[in-house]
Amino acid sequence: MTDRARKGEELPRASASSAAYAALSSVRLTIFLLCLIAFACIVGTLIPQQATAEEYALRYGEGIRAVLGFLGLTDVFHAFWFLGLTGLFALNLIICTLRRLATFLKSGREGLPSEKALSAMPLSFSIKGRGIEHVIGLFKGYGVKREDRGAILEKGALSRYGVYIIHTSIVVILLGSLLGLLFGYRGSVTLAKGETKDSAVERDGRKMPLGFAVRLDDFKMDFYPGGEPKEYLSRIEIIDNGKTVARGDVRVNHPFSFKGTNIYQASYGADPVFLLDIGGKEVRLGEGSAYKQGDLAIMAVRFERSIHNFGPGVQIAYLEGGETKTTWFLKDVPRLAEKNIMGVPVRLKGIDNEFYTGLEAARDPGVFIVWTGFALILFGLYVNFFMYHRRIYILETAEGLLVAGTSAKNREAFKEEFGKWREKAYDVER
Repeated sequence: MTDRARKGEELPRASASSAAYAALSSVRLTIFLLCLIAFACIVGTLIPQQATAEEYALRYGEGIRAVLGFLGLTDVFHAFWFLGLTGLFALNLIICTLRRLATFLKSGREGLPSEKALSAMPLSFSIKGRGIEHVIGLFKGYGVKREDRGAILEKGALSRYGVYIIHTSIVVILLGSLLGLLFGYRGSVTLAKGETKDSAVERDGRKMPLGFAVRLDDFKMDFYPGGEPKEYLSRIEIIDNGKTVARGDVRVNHPFSFKGTNIYQASYGADPVFLLDIGGKEVRLGEGSAYKQGDLAIMAVRFERSIHNFGPGVQIAYLEGGETKTTWFLKDVPRLAEKNIMGVPVRLKGIDNEFYTGLEAARDPGVFIVWTGFALILFGLYVNFFMYHRRIYILETAEGLLVAGTSAKNREAFKEEFGKWREKAYDVER
């Protein structure tokens, strides 16, 4: 081909498929893709992910927010370009591995080397007066492959596949991660006691159906003497197809799992509850809730923890003559804690806190695949670094047996081991 080029002849052009294969099997492409993915991960760490548009506008300004959204930098790990880079890296890794594996398997089919080649090996010796079976018996734990004029003995052959196991494990981890990114979710579920919800709210405000409903049966909190929360527990029940199918407790670091969805204890909060005496009847009202008795209809519309330094109070709205009116009840001021509304005495007896729980629902269908990949990578590392391949050649010659050995790594240990076999072989010969 070089001579043809010198003569000015046109060289044959590589086909498009060959060019694509050469590009996809390039180690340079591997390094380039790894750098891009690493850079994307750094960007995804520095820029808050899946926040609201208002948060981004407040932090960066409206112009930069629009640019970040257009480039997909507000949700890097779900962006089409990040998924594309990851998929291309997986494809590149698969092709590189298969290409190298094909060469490796081809080299593994080589037979017994010539007498000259074996004699030139650094570790070799000759032995007379004994058959090949006696010598093979010296090498305990070795697999034996018969040849026409001898045998090939191998041990630790699995170590030759260590790098391919590691490559496969990386592909498995990528596959599991992609499944989690494409089909998994993580969202919050806020529940008051007795409340039921069948969806989680993601950070961007989207609702994600759980596939079942979660009901909060009870929420308990323990406090330290100083008032700090010691532990909080959510007692939940799972409702599937209208029936309660499971019950359990959710604590911090002790999630509840159902159908591949993990429910975590994430936060808690409290809403004020107003204890009212209305015409001699005790009524509990939350902020925004209403009560009706005959012609009297009232609603707790607003709560303030301190009103002009007079303590907490609640604004009550009511209808009188078709007109909406409001009045404040102050808990710590007796003359302002009780009033007459449309001829009915109403008194604010107290203000309690009604706690609610903040749960987090997360589903990752690829998590077991990822764990399998990590187990596989640990196995591959063990095979690659703590096992080594040894090969013994035994060739029948006119003068006796020629024995030679090679090792891909850990050559000093193999040299010492080979020397002991040599001594045993000479003992056999004597």
